[in-house]
Amino acid sequence: HGFARERVFMKDQVSSNEALFTLNQDVDTLAVYPFAFSLKLRYSLQDTTLVCTYEVSNTGYDELLFSVGGHPAFALPMVTGTTYADYHLEFNETENLHRWKLEGGLIAGHADPLPTPGNKLALQHELFYEDAIVLKDMKSTSITVASDKHTHGLRFNFTGFPFFGIWAAKDANFICLEPWCGIADSVATNQQLTAKEGIITLAANTHWQRSWNVECF
Repeated sequence: HGFARERVFMKDQVSSNEALFTLNQDVDTLAVYPFAFSLKLRYSLQDTTLVCTYEVSNTGYDELLFSVGGHPAFALPMVTGTTYADYHLEFNETENLHRWKLEGGLIAGHADPLPTPGNKLALQHELFYEDAIVLKDMKSTSITVASDKHTHGLRFNFTGFPFFGIWAAKDANFICLEPWCGIADSVATNQQLTAKEGIITLAANTHWQRSWNVECF
């Protein structure tokens, strides 16, 4: 999912309920991504809600082309005595979802239906044996991770993210809920960044921001 995850961010601010980290371009980033930029990650704790905000600034003279997204993971099961299969994802909108296949890390040219009866997707390890669930057409802006066996869970809220990934490693006891502004390249790519699906264009000396949050209950 890009180069930023392999970089060391500067610690700008830390308080009892907030932390701010910054990544700016340098010689190493320019070698793989020829743009001037500033990327800030802000984490804020508000009661039982954690807010993550991405702040992108174009610090150069030319247009900035970029994608950004999250990869937060949550441990499952949440409660002793329950199993992974006791949990489900509940969407806040009625969905007609399609799962886009991956071929060598690229988005294939076809998608399979992903049924969500009752706006729910039952979790089972087998869902991820063929890699991540990649969604392009989701209407929901909130997904709840819950179980019928207890009242604890989390609500993941995201607005302004046109793509979404759901993933877990094989037989692993976690679930990743991944809001994306951008997506992997297509098997039919022409290798032109300006034509890449979901790419964002930011004018010089302008800023862009998106946030997601997770509520625990």
